[in-house]
Amino acid sequence: MPTRRQFLSTLAAAPAVALLPRRARAAGPKVLMMGSSMMAGGFGLYLGQDLEREFGCVIDRRGKPSSGLARPDFYDWITIGGKAREEFQPDIVVCIFGGNDAQGLYLGRNADPKWYRYGEPEWMPEYRRRINAYADAVAPRHERLFWIGMPQVRSEKLHGRVAEMNVVYESEMSLRPNARFVSTWDALTVRGKYSDHVVIDGKRVRARASDGVHVSPAGAHALADYVRPHIAEILT
Repeated sequence: MPTRRQFLSTLAAAPAVALLPRRARAAGPKVLMMGSSMMAGGFGLYLGQDLEREFGCVIDRRGKPSSGLARPDFYDWITIGGKAREEFQPDIVVCIFGGNDAQGLYLGRNADPKWYRYGEPEWMPEYRRRINAYADAVAPRHERLFWIGMPQVRSEKLHGRVAEMNVVYESEMSLRPNARFVSTWDALTVRGKYSDHVVIDGKRVRARASDGVHVSPAGAHALADYVRPHIAEILT
């Protein structure tokens, strides 16, 4: 079972990202963090606190439970994210979505059809379009964008859908020179498989919430530890 040290050692081979401009580092990089309940909860909180404490980052964290890119009628992240970027003027943007997007895509009250159901041929091109529209809105110029993938989930059905969406995030971010997809697929796992419990610092702890999707406080800390070195590369 992986220890906390092993979580971090797996990141040594990650590809390099261009460093932030020297002026930005000197002033304290501004990090805009956005996403659904993972960002609103402990993962986003602990990651932001760590970046603030260790690197002097200025953090603006905005999370909305049950949100994503599928239902702009509920929460329009493309518009809201663009406004947040204009208000905060970040150097770095960190986002995490996916857990709420494995569903139909709402196209609008006057659209025909009003929905693309998950699995229909139109679903994936539209979802890719939304990913890029969001990325364009939140990181249109010099900003570095880190798109955090979802970790494995317990439900077999949702597990497959989340895996598929992670592949899409990775492929779309690979086309953007200032973006990186950060996979968390093997974080919080035992021998590469989903587990409610993992061993951290020699202790077996519950890492996942009872729903098999969200993370416990211990899991949130471990996930933040797993992601932070990727961002730290451009801060040191």
